[in-house]
Amino acid sequence: MYEKNTEIYKQNLDGKGKEFFFVDGADELYNREFVIQIKHVPSGKEIKFKAFITAFNDTYAQDWNSEQVFGRADPLYNFKQTTRRISLGFKMPAASEGEAYSNLAKAQMLAQFMYPNYTDVGGANILSQGPLLRLKIMNLLRKSQTSTGDSKSGQSLYDSYVDGGEGILGFFSDVTFNYNLENEHGVFQKIDSAGNPQPGTILPKLIEVSVGGFNPIHEHLLGWQVDFKRDSKNELIIDEKTGRPVISRVYFGEDRSFPYGANTIAKNGTSAGTSYSALQKAEQEKRKAEAAIANAQARYAGMFGEARRKRDEKRLGEGGKGFKQESKAAYVASALAGQAGIDAGALKDKQLDENEISQINSIYDGYVED
Repeated sequence: MYEKNTEIYKQNLDGKGKEFFFVDGADELYNREFVIQIKHVPSGKEIKFKAFITAFNDTYAQDWNSEQVFGRADPLYNFKQTTRRISLGFKMPAASEGEAYSNLAKAQMLAQFMYPNYTDVGGANILSQGPLLRLKIMNLLRKSQTSTGDSKSGQSLYDSYVDGGEGILGFFSDVTFNYNLENEHGVFQKIDSAGNPQPGTILPKLIEVSVGGFNPIHEHLLGWQVDFKRDSKNELIIDEKTGRPVISRVYFGEDRSFPYGANTIAKNGTSAGTSYSALQKAEQEKRKAEAAIANAQARYAGMFGEARRKRDEKRLGEGGKGFKQESKAAYVASALAGQAGIDAGALKDKQLDENEISQINSIYDGYVED
């Protein structure tokens, strides 16, 4: 809690020397964790600032090597890395003389966080640890959380999205303090408990902090990962049509919701942030059903469409032996499945729903498997 500390905060006194209660609305937001939190890893010390944020930029940059080849219009490119850099600016306004002193103490500690740890070894101070930090800015900058898993409800994903976890590891390239001594913000002159002004002692009313660059050091893999289906012998299952391993799922960064912890819900009820492969499969199923409808319209439209359909059903019912090419048999199976969907009213609302997609594709799969 943001509580009054008699060792830091000067009492608020009226003209008669009587203390009065001072309320700062920003304290309530501070108590609800709307803060900027910085932890100095070597010492374990931590400071929190009220989140009067003036700038927050999260930049991702790719680095590629290029090699010019004679005769080519474009060079050859080789990927090296993706880097992330964060710039931050915030203000520390003082609503009272006591808070101005507290802000100055916080600025002092942040400056100290820019220095490393030393250890006494045989009477000599040896640098033992660099000044790594953990920076947390509410839910916008924090250590990545493990994904919540697939969810059929967007509301449940939204309800589970809360501020949690510790700050992200990294270091500041530079920190600049602007004490606004030259403008209208001005300063407090320190006055002791007896009411005597202290010579040469000022407390800035507004301290502006600018972090030139926070360089994150991510503690887990960043990049897309692919899991393949395996049989009981732990051998890859190969798709007979493509000759490639069958994908089980595609996910990002050790299944973590990087960088902001948010997951999305696709139209089919699949969490796109946690199970991309399911979303990809649903999209493929939709395209297959749409193609079946288009094939049916092209093949069975016109005066002799019904007769052609019956002939196709007979030839396909013989195991596809009536077709010289497997691709022709697959095309006819698609058209028949699409026509069955049309007969069932799939085009009434001009858009296929999940049940219609499933019905059309199951008919197609039945023809192919037979």
